[in-house]
Amino acid sequence: MSKKTPNAPWQAIEEQAYHAYREWPIWLVLRERELAAHLSLHKSPEKAELAAKPVQKEKPS
Repeated sequence: MSKKTPNAPWQAIEEQAYHAYREWPIWLVLRERELAAHLSLHKSPEKAELAAKPVQKEKPS
């Protein structure tokens, strides 16, 4: 089967925008992983230890 071709040029743009909107959260997760891997390679040992510790939020009084 052949792929449908849109009748108007804006329909092709609209379809691409829809797919980009649907894929955005996935792209963000993958990019976050890439950045974390990249940054972990370039951290000094003491900064890596600080970053590995969980951050605890203080409760407002």
